[in-house]
Amino acid sequence: MTKSPWRSTWLHFALLVLALAGAWLSFERPFADAPNGASAGAVVVQAAEGEVERVVYERGAQTLEIEAREDDLGRWFAGREGTDTVFVGGRQVETLWRGLEPLRAVRVLEGVDGTKLEELGLAVGESPLERLGLTVRGRELRYRLGGRPFGGADRYARREPGQNDESDAGGTVLVLPSEVVSSLGGGAELLMERRLLASSRPDVEEMSLQRFGVGAREPLRIVQRTGAGVSGPLGADTYWTVSGSDEIDADIGAWVDKFFRLSVAAYRSGEPGVDWRPEAVVTVESRDHRASTLEIWSAPADEGRVWLARSPFTRLVVELSASLAEEVCADLDDLLR
Repeated sequence: MTKSPWRSTWLHFALLVLALAGAWLSFERPFADAPNGASAGAVVVQAAEGEVERVVYERGAQTLEIEAREDDLGRWFAGREGTDTVFVGGRQVETLWRGLEPLRAVRVLEGVDGTKLEELGLAVGESPLERLGLTVRGRELRYRLGGRPFGGADRYARREPGQNDESDAGGTVLVLPSEVVSSLGGGAELLMERRLLASSRPDVEEMSLQRFGVGAREPLRIVQRTGAGVSGPLGADTYWTVSGSDEIDADIGAWVDKFFRLSVAAYRSGEPGVDWRPEAVVTVESRDHRASTLEIWSAPADEGRVWLARSPFTRLVVELSASLAEEVCADLDDLLR
């Protein structure tokens, strides 16, 4: 009797489905529940979105701490490097957090002995010591970081005994994905948020501009309009003008170009000082975000003045490029005359 080709096909299909289901279950199984059987892609820290509260990275004398916080605008990340440098985490930190909730290992190596640990850069006494610490739902987890697999950017890691966990996880070594660790080594300079506002320029609909100084000046309201056949600086049919007008205003467009080049140079803790001079207030309204106001000050410094700003998006006071900030405010004087 001839076997039906359809029956054979369905049999192979069923076997394939079972194999894929088994692989998926292995992929999704938390490492904590199966310390002797975790496979490539296994979850090693089971955390849902919002459950990783804090990350600490240590390398020699360098200590970097990042804490997830929540306010009216949503989740943001407060960082500190050493004892002096504070910052707000940007897109790199958002990417890092997505890789931690949950944290998956690229591979898991079981029963690694002392000789092999030394080869992987995980032996006790290895210098410089690198650690990654996570706080998940109030529980702290610490990992010693080792070298990199040949030809890759991933990192070997090994769980350190915790206060209530005296085991060494049975000689288990994890291979953590590069995106989890690599950005942390760059420190605050790489991780800080550089944007002053959540709204990107193409999405901005209206702006209110106010300048402080000699003489009382009413705020100027400007709008971004769309017009057929009008080529804006971004290649779209957009242009800037005074609210209530449909005429292109090249001076306003040039000022907007310059304003959106402003970015964060550094962050400061604390509130504005009594000797800070208010320079300008810019309120931005966009399609995707609520109205947001950026305050700009200047303050005495060793060499001239330092230029500072703050918005709900920056949360902290930030330092600006002095030359560009001064130019933006000077050009605003011309627009408001």
